[in-house]
Amino acid sequence: MLKKMISSMESDSILVFLFISFISLLLSNCAAIDTVYADQPIQDGRTVVSNGKIFELGFFGPGKSKSRYLGIWYKKISICTVVWVANRETPITDRSGMFKVSSDGNLEILSGSNTMVWSSKSTVSGRINNSVVQLLDSGNLVVSERDDNNSTNKNLIWQSFDHPGDTILPRMRFGKDLVTGKEWMMTSWKSPDDPSIGVYSNILDTDGYPQIFGWQDQVVISRHGLWDGLGFSGLPIDKTNPIYSSKFVVSEREIYHKYELKSSVVQRTVLTWDGRTGQLNWIQRTQE
Repeated sequence: MLKKMISSMESDSILVFLFISFISLLLSNCAAIDTVYADQPIQDGRTVVSNGKIFELGFFGPGKSKSRYLGIWYKKISICTVVWVANRETPITDRSGMFKVSSDGNLEILSGSNTMVWSSKSTVSGRINNSVVQLLDSGNLVVSERDDNNSTNKNLIWQSFDHPGDTILPRMRFGKDLVTGKEWMMTSWKSPDDPSIGVYSNILDTDGYPQIFGWQDQVVISRHGLWDGLGFSGLPIDKTNPIYSSKFVVSEREIYHKYELKSSVVQRTVLTWDGRTGQLNWIQRTQE
């Protein structure tokens, strides 16, 4: 009788141990991650969430489209609001996609047949060790090299903030790299169901005094400027306000405009698919 009781207690203990182990494993798998290490693919259906749970990275289907894109959207907003798309011109036709950061520091998107769909095409000199990709609370997706202890960023390899789409977020640059010729510009989606590059764009023109041109294909449809040292004439974004502050930088290497938030408001500047540019604030009370 005593042996049976001991045996029963041992069985119960094993069951409790297995149950706790299962719950721990489940919670571990469900825990949000903001960092992905080299050659650890993230499948369609899984996401990466910034540390403060501000932004989320994963595959999505815009509007009524069945195509799949890797994008970044606000985590806490009830309406799915995408602020950046990687493979704008090369969608995946099913849910077999995955993304990863390669050992040489490239962010890559692969289809189910292991075919390369999109790459960040990072160019760095020398050998890369411990490359990682991390989604920051600013909405910036950063590929970097870690130090030997894998604890801090060592070298920046690539960042999504250098490749804007239809949205400019706080801290993003809007302008031009005078050394490389790279432009930080806005390009509209083709339609609400298609994030490929549309017919509208906003560009900071640096030929002479800086000014902002709005283009429809090859035709200028709007102009804001010139920059007078305090702001762009005809554009209210540089007026003093309690929500954000603006900054305009002119140097031998680059010319750009950016803004930073003074409060916790969720705000973005967007160029819509039909050519309208606006600053949008999320109102939590009305969910709009």
